Amino acid sequence: ALLHASVAHNRKLIVDWVPAGDLEDVTYGEDPTAYRAAWSLLKGANGVLVPGGFGDRGVQGKILAAKYARENNVPYLGICLGMQIAVIEFARSVLGLHDATSTEFDPETKTPCVIFMPEVYSLVLLL
Repeated sequence: ALLHASVAHNRKLIVDWVPAGDLEDVTYGEDPTAYRAAWSLLKGANGVLVPGGFGDRGVQGKILAAKYARENNVPYLGICLGMQIAVIEFARSVLGLHDATSTEFDPETKTPCVIFMPEVYSLVLLL
């Protein structure tokens, strides 16, 4: 879809893969070069895509990317988990719900803003 959109607008699509974990503060302490490289790629992008996925690996980095995109008016496309990330980031940063999260990551959260519904995945897979 991104390739077709770029062709329709006479643009060349360049995709830079950024490991979400490299955007996290912990990476700065462990590997400052990877941290700076990840942020440089993100800040040089004309758009951000956070695709689907499962689990909580790199979630904080994805939230940071969504926040960067929102605050800097950079187009953001969140697919499945990527959309959940955008909702969590908005709830935390704009609505002030600092512990907001998905029940997929924390089933006992006091501030669920995304509710994990595994039965929906089953329905999708059956279609």
